[in-house]
Amino acid sequence: MKKKFVLAFTALTVLNSACALNDEVAVSNFAPKISSVQASNIFAGMDAKVEQILNDGSEYAVYLAYPQRSAEVYTYNPIQMRSASMIKVFILAAVMEKASHGEIDIDETIILKSSDKVGGAGILGGYPSGTELSLREVMKLMITHSDNTATNMVIDRIGMSAVNDYIRRNGYADTILQRKMMDYDAIDAGLENYSSAKDLGNIFLKIYHHKCVNQKYDEIMIDFLKGQTDDECFETALPDKVVADKTGALIGMFADGGIIYGDNEDVILVIVAENFAGESTVINSMKKFAQYVVYDN
Repeated sequence: MKKKFVLAFTALTVLNSACALNDEVAVSNFAPKISSVQASNIFAGMDAKVEQILNDGSEYAVYLAYPQRSAEVYTYNPIQMRSASMIKVFILAAVMEKASHGEIDIDETIILKSSDKVGGAGILGGYPSGTELSLREVMKLMITHSDNTATNMVIDRIGMSAVNDYIRRNGYADTILQRKMMDYDAIDAGLENYSSAKDLGNIFLKIYHHKCVNQKYDEIMIDFLKGQTDDECFETALPDKVVADKTGALIGMFADGGIIYGDNEDVILVIVAENFAGESTVINSMKKFAQYVVYDN
């Protein structure tokens, strides 16, 4: 597929503002959603850098923000793409919002059933059936180990419709949860989960500013993201930084995104790659771009 690159800048204000190969499916088609283009100074020439560094023949989408430097954000190729395990960040935020309203207790007990267990990424499927865990522990596994069994348990706890209601109300126009993890019947029926680098960047930016839910629950989410165990992309590229991120992978698709904490400046970065020939090639390109935006820009 020929690459289609679109550069778009969006001005946002602060106030408004793993890599396990998991949940694999075949490459699907998606329709571009193009944003408007506006002038910017902080990101001048960034499109050329994207094309120079992310030049391995894959289709890339990028979200970049320097929240301490500017309220502006940068988006490159802002189209809807398959979300893979990146959708788990939105599921997490939906639960935390309910907790903040007193509608759910994240320390309540959930019992692991045999019917909950699915394959792909994660460790919870190896736990004995009947194991008691807190919802907090299950959500942590959903993020730190990208655990598919844990994710499905969380979806069952609040309902898929509640997750999508959260997504819609908070303006994530490219994001939708249409199936549980490893649900091959849903996949065969053409149901897929989608998001975009733009939506992912925006939710990470809100979490960073404690504007996603509130300081208490956003800090819990940041703690989970810092514990993410798939470290072959951003963490390997930036060994001297603290990274709070999430990864996602499907056949022909890989993504990494989150908050990069620096000594002098923090960065919000999301990179999604579709239609590629090799995951290792894509990860190497992403690592180079992460190094550029953190160390050189």
